[in-house]
Amino acid sequence: MELWETKALPNRDLSASRLVSHHWAINVLTDELGTIKLRSLTIDDVEAALTRRTHTIDTAPRRKGRGRTPGSALSRNSLIKLRSTLSQALTWAQRRDLVARNVAALAELPTTDTPERTGKSLTITQARDFLTAASSTDLETMWILMLYLGLRPGEAAGLSWNDIDNDNATIHIWRARKTNRDGSVTIGDTKTTGSIRTLEAPDVVLQALQQHRQRQHEHAATIGSMWSDDADLVFTSPTGKPTDPKAVRTEFDRVITAIGIDGHWTPNLLRHTAASLMADAGLPIEQVADQLGHKDLRMLQKHYRHRIKPTIGGAHVLTGVLEREPSTPD
Repeated sequence: MELWETKALPNRDLSASRLVSHHWAINVLTDELGTIKLRSLTIDDVEAALTRRTHTIDTAPRRKGRGRTPGSALSRNSLIKLRSTLSQALTWAQRRDLVARNVAALAELPTTDTPERTGKSLTITQARDFLTAASSTDLETMWILMLYLGLRPGEAAGLSWNDIDNDNATIHIWRARKTNRDGSVTIGDTKTTGSIRTLEAPDVVLQALQQHRQRQHEHAATIGSMWSDDADLVFTSPTGKPTDPKAVRTEFDRVITAIGIDGHWTPNLLRHTAASLMADAGLPIEQVADQLGHKDLRMLQKHYRHRIKPTIGGAHVLTGVLEREPSTPD
């Protein structure tokens, strides 16, 4: 696993999130299987390791120098990621005659009581309440963009003012904020090449951006030389640096709590809400996928298969949905 991580992964064109997923899986797999000699690894060993991960993991050390990775029971999706990473590493080993066969590819997944995480979304009324509660807060405009356009949190955080085309009422999505393994934050490529897209921007979005830019100019003038505008980012820390993901989540928690919604949520709730409301409003699922930057329909079909309806518009669908009073309860 260490050889594959150091020699194979760096040569692959993978997104930062995919790399993080592989590194996580490598840590887990090393904890579970690291004491077994490679040529002795069996299908039973792999299946037993996956089965162990369907239960809550304690922190008791398993061998000198390494403790067992703590965490709750893994979902089926997480088990699939583990098996996929191991299978890719063993395929690499096969090509180098380190193993005779890929036992991970032959291993079956265990049954698990941990359900797959399904996306949830706000109702129309809750979305309106959220926007009201977020009014005049530092990240109000970020929430508006995510809710109206379905942006990922990293995509919103990676926007620069040069990406906003006011003349054509469009926004170009081609960069995203990245959290590196050492915890530092940078601006880099989007999650996938398919995520690069140009979106129509309704008036409500453009007006919010205009007001936000005025506030940003005023703030930058106030703090003077402390302001850093190297990246010319739309959303920044108080000193002009890329936003801190933890600070963004904290602000999101404050707003979501203010409207009385319990549970653990992340800013991705707004992206999922955008997709849900677009689908409910009649936007075909193919167009919703384009709006969100999905390269295929698998994820959307999983959640919105029952919502496919005839075409009635584009990104401006949500302008009418969120700004008019509902005629019937949500």
